[in-house]
Amino acid sequence: MSGWSVVRWTGFLGVAAIVAQVLGFIPGSAAGPEPSIDDATKFLAYAKHSHFASTTVLVLFFVGYSLFIGFIAGLRAIAVAAAPEQEWLATTMFGTGIAITAIAFVDLGLGLTALAIAASTHADATQVRLLFEIERVLGGAPWLVPAAFFLGTAGSLGAATKILPRWLALVGWIGSVLMLIAAFSAYGPSNPAAFWAANGSVTILAFLPFWVWTLCAAVVFVRQKGNVARRYR
Repeated sequence: MSGWSVVRWTGFLGVAAIVAQVLGFIPGSAAGPEPSIDDATKFLAYAKHSHFASTTVLVLFFVGYSLFIGFIAGLRAIAVAAAPEQEWLATTMFGTGIAITAIAFVDLGLGLTALAIAASTHADATQVRLLFEIERVLGGAPWLVPAAFFLGTAGSLGAATKILPRWLALVGWIGSVLMLIAAFSAYGPSNPAAFWAANGSVTILAFLPFWVWTLCAAVVFVRQKGNVARRYR
């Protein structure tokens, strides 16, 4: 692996970033179904019971997003080397990638705070529920809007520099539109059990385009053996 190029290392970091996040769902499922958030006392009991599993989920997502920074840094370097005139687009992609990572770190930090309070001797059911609701709303529209912009710019960057297949540009553009549509769930109430809500299941499903594009782009880079990215026509 010491002889790997920047292209392959970028791909490896992208694959590892998505794998770490997907693995987070394993301990999450082991924690069992959540009770209704309307009952703060039951929700606190669930948070105490699932403290280890839920904390593991958040830590894995922290690792995943940290690796993602390396992926977008490598993607920017590859794009600039292939098409210097597109540096502004590569920088825009990198900036939006850093923005969604920063929002995700704050989001995950709120989750860890809620879990730590739930496991403490001074746990307050209402406070824990409030932190969880804020965390999940933050993972909705506030993350989805810049993430949609990221996918749009990433798809455009791949098309403009030709460092990625044309179909991946289409995946990025379509995913961008889908995430932007999901962001309108912000007009709904706070109800994790609902589909269309500010923190509903639609905001979780909207992560799929982000994962699919990142994983596919990363695999394309991992499969390349040269020191320079292949140009697609």
